[in-house]
Amino acid sequence: MNQIDRSPDLNLLRLFIALMEERHVTRAGERLFLSQPAASGGLKRLREQFHDALLVREGQELRPTPRAEELYATIAPLLTRLSDGIAVATPFDPATDQRTFMLGCSDAVAFTLLPPLLARFRQAAPGCALSVRMGDHHSLPPLLAAGEINVALGYMGDELPANARMKMLRHSNWLVLRDPGTGPVTSMDAYCARPHALISARGHLEGNVDALLRPEGRSRRVVLGLSSFFLLAAALPGTELIATVPDFVAYSIARRTGLVIEQPPVALGPVPNALAWNGSRDQDAAERWFRGEVVAAFNDVVSRST
Repeated sequence: MNQIDRSPDLNLLRLFIALMEERHVTRAGERLFLSQPAASGGLKRLREQFHDALLVREGQELRPTPRAEELYATIAPLLTRLSDGIAVATPFDPATDQRTFMLGCSDAVAFTLLPPLLARFRQAAPGCALSVRMGDHHSLPPLLAAGEINVALGYMGDELPANARMKMLRHSNWLVLRDPGTGPVTSMDAYCARPHALISARGHLEGNVDALLRPEGRSRRVVLGLSSFFLLAAALPGTELIATVPDFVAYSIARRTGLVIEQPPVALGPVPNALAWNGSRDQDAAERWFRGEVVAAFNDVVSRST
């Protein structure tokens, strides 16, 4: 292994790890709250330190050199152990702490999770604050990578940051909601004939259900697009509208509005709900406590929908 002129500082090593895992200067910088010029300057200093190009541009991504792969295999475990050691040695008492915890979640999770989570949070950590950002599997991973949220909960997709940790919590089935004064949805014909409300963070009027109906030569009538599950409680009562939603959302809305729950007449794959967090905070005592509170609150929600 080539000798270097001097040992690079810890911040440069952290940037090196971020660059290796993100394979992109801007994303690595965002992960460490660095501007693109600052991250580029850091990469230049790393190259000078290690006398190697380290990461070479290939299309839109960076390809590591053999030297970079060798360094990553050595440095990454050392930084992880250092971070874990500091985190374990840092005490945390929720009853006296005053930090802010940042949660990102899907709209469906926010609608159902906040009541039990706030009850637990305010009782255990009265001096702490909670910040909630809503998003989907497209917007939550970048927030997690940039440190704008500490924990993400919902459908995560396959775009999580390279250093993220994930724990699967539950696969949720789909259910249909309708007003009790309207007829039941007992057949495919009845399902397709009824006007539908669709929840989409991006305002789309087509979703997973439409993709499943199309191969069978069937289609449904989506007449209302909503950006939030919160709005279903106002939109469905007193109308012919129906909505196909995850089971824990269906039960929560039904309890508040008196809407009827039915099984959909079309087979729909379950929706995975997972907890994700930044691997660098894996052993942080405060973050571990917060993740435990989020999981406990979600389990409380799930217990009411089974």
